[in-house]
Amino acid sequence: MKITSKTLMVNFETEVKLGNNNAIELTLEHNAFIYESKSGGIEFEIDPGVDVKNVKFLGIPIEQGYNEYVEFKKSLIKLGIDLEKLIEEKEQELIDNGLEDKLRLMIKTESLK
Repeated sequence: MKITSKTLMVNFETEVKLGNNNAIELTLEHNAFIYESKSGGIEFEIDPGVDVKNVKFLGIPIEQGYNEYVEFKKSLIKLGIDLEKLIEEKEQELIDNGLEDKLRLMIKTESLK
């Protein structure tokens, strides 16, 4: 038996604020897969926003749990707020602002410890 490739999976979180006047606060959990490419370099694949937790609306915590989160999203839809769209826009903003570079630096720093 021989190892033919190696992949490291890393979970990380970002605290974000969304909506008008940053009315919605939450934690986005992401996954990153780090692997050695066929050419020998290190490659990253980021899967942003795999989970949402610690949700607050106007500073009030939303009860944790799947059903509570779904109800919260429905309530926001009634107010004309599409939470999923806001999250997708924030994820894209994080990627555009160098999320991969920041993660690469963090992993390099951690590996030196």
